[in-house]
Formats: sequence, C-alpha cells, structure tokens
Amino acid sequence: MSQKTATSYGQVIEYIQDRLYLASYTHPPDAHTPFPYPSKQAKTPSKRSARQQGPVASATKLKAPVYFSIDRSLLYNAFHADFGPLHIGHLYRFAVQLHDVLGDPANADRGVVFWSNADSRSRANAACLLACYMVLIQSWPPHLALAPIAQMDPPCMPFRDAGYSQADYVLNIQDVVYGVWKAKEEGICSLKSFSLEEYEKFERVDMGDFNWLTPDFLAFASPQHAPTHVISPTSPLWEKLPKTVSEVVRSKELPTPFKNVLAHFSTKNIGLVVRLNSELYSPSYFTALGIQHLDMIFDDGTCPPLHLVRTFVNLAHEMISVRNKGIAVHCKAGLGRTGCLIGAYLIYRHGFTANEIIAFMRFMRPGMVVGPQQHWLHLNQGTFREWWFEDSIKDKLAALQPSTPTRGHKQRLASNGQTFTPPNGSQRRAALGEITTNGERAVSASLGVNDENLPAPTPGQPRKTSKIYGAASRHGSPQRSQPQDQEPYVRPDTEIMAVQRAGQGESESEEEYQLRMLAKRAASRSPNSKSPTSHGTGSKRRAVSCTTTTTTMQTTQEWVGGESDIENRVNRPKTPGSSSKSGNGSLSLGKVRSSPTRRSTESKTTISGVRKTSGRVGSMGSGSKVR
Repeated sequence: MSQKTATSYGQVIEYIQDRLYLASYTHPPDAHTPFPYPSKQAKTPSKRSARQQGPVASATKLKAPVYFSIDRSLLYNAFHADFGPLHIGHLYRFAVQLHDVLGDPANADRGVVFWSNADSRSRANAACLLACYMVLIQSWPPHLALAPIAQMDPPCMPFRDAGYSQADYVLNIQDVVYGVWKAKEEGICSLKSFSLEEYEKFERVDMGDFNWLTPDFLAFASPQHAPTHVISPTSPLWEKLPKTVSEVVRSKELPTPFKNVLAHFSTKNIGLVVRLNSELYSPSYFTALGIQHLDMIFDDGTCPPLHLVRTFVNLAHEMISVRNKGIAVHCKAGLGRTGCLIGAYLIYRHGFTANEIIAFMRFMRPGMVVGPQQHWLHLNQGTFREWWFEDSIKDKLAALQPSTPTRGHKQRLASNGQTFTPPNGSQRRAALGEITTNGERAVSASLGVNDENLPAPTPGQPRKTSKIYGAASRHGSPQRSQPQDQEPYVRPDTEIMAVQRAGQGESESEEEYQLRMLAKRAASRSPNSKSPTSHGTGSKRRAVSCTTTTTTMQTTQEWVGGESDIENRVNRPKTPGSSSKSGNGSLSLGKVRSSPTRRSTESKTTISGVRKTSGRVGSMGSGSKVR
C-alpha cells in the first residue's frame, strides 16, 4: 500500500536559499521523498494591515523539488584505490547539466537538489564538485563555497593518491577548492579557453594520454616507438623522419598516440620536451620538428634531487618568460615524476602550497604525484618559494642605480681610520655577497630533506592500463629482489668520526707531538699525586680509552641489460650522501683532579682504597672534523 521512500543520509545542505541544495540518499529520491526544509511562510502582517485586510493564510505550500545526480553519468576512472577528485572535464559537464535544470521553465519556482549516493566517497566527490563549480564558474570566494559543507555530518572521506601502497597523505575538499581558486586567480585555469572535446580525446591512452595543466605546461605519458637512439642528421634514417605536421599525419610507421603527440605539440607552440624516464623512443622525432628535447632521468617512484629541480626551474622559467613557448614533461605514465617537477615550478612561480598544487594538478590530470613524492613536495615547498624570492630580489637589486653618498655619510667614512683588505677577499664580489644566490649555490644531490621523513618508494606506479604489471600488481606488490648473501640490511645512519682531546698541527711531526703531550702530562700532575693514599697505594693516573668502529654499507643493484625500461624496478630506500666508509675513532677521558672541597664532600673510598667514580661526565675537548 505504502510506497517505499528514499531516506536521507546525513544533511540536506542549502547552498542557495530556496533554490539549490546538496544531499545524499540511500535510494534514488522521488516525489514522495521527505524534504526537510519548510514551506515558504507568508509575510507576517502588521496590526494595522491585519485590521484592514482580515485574516491571512498562514503559509503557501511550495512545489516538490527536482532531483538530479551524476553518480551514473560522470564516473571517475580509478587507478587503484583512489576515487577522486573529479577532473575539470567532469566539472564542465556538471555545469552544463546544472544550468539545463536551473534554466528549465518548469523548474522556475522549484528547488533543485543535487544528490549523491550515501557512501563517503560519492558524497566527497559531489560536495567537492559543487564547491569547485561555485568558485570557478560562479566566482564565489572559497570561504563561501566551503561554508555549507565545512561541518558535514558525517564528514566526507579525504582523497588519496593513485599508488598501490597504503595511503599516508590525504587531501580534503578545502585543498581542492583553494587549489582551483588559486589557479584561477593566477590566470592559469579558466573554462573560457577550455576545450572539452580535446580534453576527453587526448586523455585516452590510445590517443596520446596527455593533458594541459596550465597554459604553459603539458603532462603526458611516454610514447613508445622504435628506434630509441638519437638519429644523426647524416644517417639515412634522418630523411625518413617527418619534418612537418602534414608529414606526421601522413606517416604510416608512427602509432596513433605518438602521431597525435607530435602533431599537437607542433601546432600548440611546444618549445621543450623533458623526458624523466628511460629511452622508449628516439628524441630525433621531436628535434626534426624544431622542438628541443632534454633528458633528466631519475628512478620511477622516487623524488628528484634538488640540483635537478633547480636546473628544471631555470630552464622552464626561461622557456616561458623569455621565449614564450610551452613545456611538455613526461615520465613513464606522466603522473609521479612529472608532477614533482611541474609542481615544484608552480610553487616557485605562483606560491601554491603543496596541498593546493597537488590537488590542482589532479583536478587537471587525475593521478598526479604518487606516494613519497607528496611528502617531498610538502617538505620542500618552502625551498621553492625561497628560490623565487631570491631571484626576484636579485633582479630588483640589479636594476637599482648607485646613489651618491650624502655629506654626513662621507664624514663618517673619513673617520673610520685606516682601511685594509680583508683576507681571502674576492675581486668579483657581487652586491649580494652575504647571500648565497641560486646561481652560485652548490646544491647538494640530496632530496632536500632527511630520508627518514619520506616513506619508502611505492612497490609499483599507477598506469592507465594494468596489463603491464600482470596478476602480481593486482593481487599484491611485487617481490623485492633479495641479495645473494642473506646479511641483514644495516641503515647507514652514522658517519665515521674521530674525537681527540688535542689536535696536532699541520707542520708538527708525530714525534714532536708525542713529546709535547708527555711534557704537558708531567707539568700537570695532580697536587696530591705525591702523597700516598690509604693502604699504601700511590695515586697513579688512570687512562681509559674507548675505540669505536662504525661500518656503513651501500647496496648496489645491477639491472639486466635486456630490459627496455627502468620503470617498475623496486629500489631500496636510499640515504642521500651515504658512502661505504669505515674507520676507527679514539676517545680518551681526562684526569680527575682532586680538591679539598671535593675531598670533604665525597666519601669515600671502598675497602680496597679505590674512590668511587662520580656520575659527572668529563669534557672531551674539540673534536676533529669529519672527513
């Protein structure tokens, strides 16, 4: 008799009063679904109007709201355990559907309920999509877009990366909204120049698998085509390379994805292609079209060293600001390593936070920045902003004109006395001599952070097709290659240090040093050394030496030469700057001097006449440098 109605899960949130709502239901809602918002009340009449007009109806009943959802039409293509956020193509289609519902004359006086399924993932995607719509299309400030959903009950599930390891870094809706808003404010994200047709076409693996992140950066997966070596202009193969877009289109040897990449790059003013993975194609296909190609290869699933990031930032900034051309970056899948370098530059140039830039890049190309690379961006974001500050200050100071000192300043200079040249002075000292500039900085090859603060590399990297990994990637992580000798792995956390009480001069020989130390010991005997102690034992100097030997290990892996790629190899966690070293360090404890005050307070000797050792730690002097 009674029809089964849908029950609301959580809250029905009002975004625009009496017009737009956000809700979630365990069953598809219909006209019989209870709507918690009351009917519109008529204006309360005043006493004077009530006498003149008589009784007025207490309320006017509203029409039932209209419901619509995207859970079955706009689906997220997950790599592994990730579920969102939905990308910019989803937002475009959602906006078109929402405007159709709002603009329908039949819904002019009805509320519109955008609903999702009751699970936490669907609720998170729906709330995030609606908030991004308000920011990017309706130009709401982020705080207004986030206010209705900030206290959702129950809360939404945070977003995770596309890797195969356990999630240890999450993003929430606020990160995505602020990332999209920041990109809009910086002028690098706009729907006015967005082409939905191109986006949905070229994001497919069989059509090229590339996406524009900003007007200057394109991320794409590595093309695969033989040969993979550089083709010399004197080689017969050079004549077969396509030199124009029309020749690329007519080529029958190139696969369709590679053909789309070459044609699109030539027509969209790409000036530089940066490859981060091993060679799977010949760079001569790009150089023949007038596009520069650069290899900056580092291991799959790892984080780039800072000196490589600094080099990439300099090249990218020159290509964008000076040559006014775009940059295309790729690794094997165009997700992890690609997101590291592009994200570092966008933080450097536009001041994003790590969470904002990761969220924005995933909004433009799902799956970007994987595993420990998220922590790496978070820990180094301050360094990337410092680079921009230093470069900006350097340019501003270089543009300043030298000013003539005032009269009072000249008098102060004349009273300074005799001037002298400081030792080891530099004749080429710049205006920023006290500041280590980016151009002169010797950036270490480390990751910029302690290796212990980064999780281990993930066992496998996400791909848009799982056939590369086979059954092993779907049911478990690949097995790590074990060394032949089953020795336990020792983490090289310590360096070899030698601590001595006194240092030896560079011009002093070993014999002179020993004689000087013997003379020093004879001259500094204890005042009570001549007096016999109890039981007739003399106070002899007791020397205690400790020898510490520390050995660090370095594991080297050799790869089979027959493989064409280095992408899916599992690496041990690396400690930056570690090397195989061993050494001995000697530590000697100084003498214990007795004094009348100490003799009166200390008790006491044992039956054999040996004084108890105190808990005080003697100073070791200055340690020698670590070599």
